Amino acid sequence: MTIDASVTKRAPWAALFLLGCGGPRAEPPGGSGTVMVPGDAAMEAAADTTPAATDVAAEAAVDRPPPRDAPAVSCEPGALDLLLVIDNSNSMAENQANLARNLGVLLSSLLTPPTTIDPMTGMPRPRYPAVQNLRVGVASTDLGTPGSSVPSCSDGDVGDDGRLNPIRNGFALRAHPPWSTARPGVRPARCTTDREQYPAFLRFASGMSAADFSEDVVCNAYLSLGGCGLEQPLEAAYRALVVHGATSNAGFLRDEASLGIVLLTDEDDGSVRDCRNAEPGAPCADALSVYDSTSRAWASADLNLRFYLYAPGGAQDPTWPIDRYVDPRDPSRGFPSLKPGHPERVFFSAIIGVPINPPMRGDAVDWAALLGSNPDGSDGYVGMSAEGPVSMRQRNQDPACSARVVPSCRREGSTASTSCDAAAQYYAWPARRVAQVARRFAETWGTGAVTSICRNDYSAAFANLLGARGCPSPADASTPDAAVDAAPRDVAPSDVNASQ
Repeated sequence: MTIDASVTKRAPWAALFLLGCGGPRAEPPGGSGTVMVPGDAAMEAAADTTPAATDVAAEAAVDRPPPRDAPAVSCEPGALDLLLVIDNSNSMAENQANLARNLGVLLSSLLTPPTTIDPMTGMPRPRYPAVQNLRVGVASTDLGTPGSSVPSCSDGDVGDDGRLNPIRNGFALRAHPPWSTARPGVRPARCTTDREQYPAFLRFASGMSAADFSEDVVCNAYLSLGGCGLEQPLEAAYRALVVHGATSNAGFLRDEASLGIVLLTDEDDGSVRDCRNAEPGAPCADALSVYDSTSRAWASADLNLRFYLYAPGGAQDPTWPIDRYVDPRDPSRGFPSLKPGHPERVFFSAIIGVPINPPMRGDAVDWAALLGSNPDGSDGYVGMSAEGPVSMRQRNQDPACSARVVPSCRREGSTASTSCDAAAQYYAWPARRVAQVARRFAETWGTGAVTSICRNDYSAAFANLLGARGCPSPADASTPDAAVDAAPRDVAPSDVNASQ
């Protein structure tokens, strides 16, 4: 969509993956069951279910990454904490419905792995360990527009602030709960109009109804529309897990569980530098004036294009550095820091604006071809899809449409259109920043994946769930292979350069 004085939207979003203890295994899952269930009273008590505006500024000022000398976390086979970060801006109706239809496939893949024939015994065996202890939390991409009033952003200061279950605990979603905007029949029958129907996160354990749990997850994850059109999916995940992980979202993360982060959005990440949330001791140059439509300090007068027409790392770049979220040279920062000593137990998957058929090298994404090798992104992928021209280049404004860059993808099977209106042909914006995070996880620990949000079926994204080995035994920990799993590779991914 478009955002200027009358805002529209940007969006990128997520895919899914399976986690266990130890290093990843490249055998993808499949399957068809479902599972989901709310947390208990103790978990609910641990979370701030009635957040007060007065504590927002105080919490926002404190980052709580684990200390650099934190001991390696313990490991429980089959335990997974899964965070879903959902773009609920106004272009996301069909994408959210698509996700809702496919969540059952994801949960089935996690809880009831497909089988294969064991060549040694000739008997069926699971392709990867089943998740037996699952927690699911949901956050929105709406973090507001601090200091400015922007149409579609109902809580300007913090939005939903990375609070788990934003239907209950978010600030922005109070103005547009999903039942007020959802199309009839999209939300399961179990979903009510009671904001307090579910606690901060859901929990599934052996003996619970998989079908009911699946519907409960959809009730939480289908946030519908009305969210801020300037999305911040990476920062929303960071606030949910790092900033608020020990406070308002306490109890969700477990040391012994693997962590999965799944983003769903059709625009790029616009995580703006808000120095209230700077890492302790790190220099920070506030960029909140990017939301001020009268400011001329940024790359465009159009608020949305300000997040696509800057040179990365330049004076007009308002975003946090990618290293904040994943730094292959320093796993004590960002998302990997949540599993001290075992960053390979953090999985990152994104359903976002990338081509339906991205450039590949064998059976893996060719990241260099997709994102380019120049730090400014000027040599990213450009091509012609069956639905029309697509691009992953930075600052590649559409010559036919002044309010957008060339789309990264167009709805699968749609008829090519010269119209600039997304109603004529749905399109997504190039999600370069989110793809860079996925690339770092993929190239460093083998735990990153992307899927095009323009696909009609996200089940391929769920097949990106990675089966992982069980917890390493003491004997394994002493072997060279175990050391490789627990440490980043010697050579950082090629998107990491001296200027970063």
